[in-house]
Amino acid sequence: MREQATDTRTHDPEEVTAAIQAGHFWRLVPEWVPRDFVEPTRELALRVERGLRAWAS
Repeated sequence: MREQATDTRTHDPEEVTAAIQAGHFWRLVPEWVPRDFVEPTRELALRVERGLRAWAS
């Protein structure tokens, strides 16, 4: 079962910025989304490019 993201319909950029800075951003996305990321490498970018080109053709 997938977790649904919380509906936060706000148009106030300051409110959104404050929520992100307070660490509340992750409350807005499903639990299956990774929270830890590494700096992208050239090798990764090329791999993604190849995959997208294959998918598009």
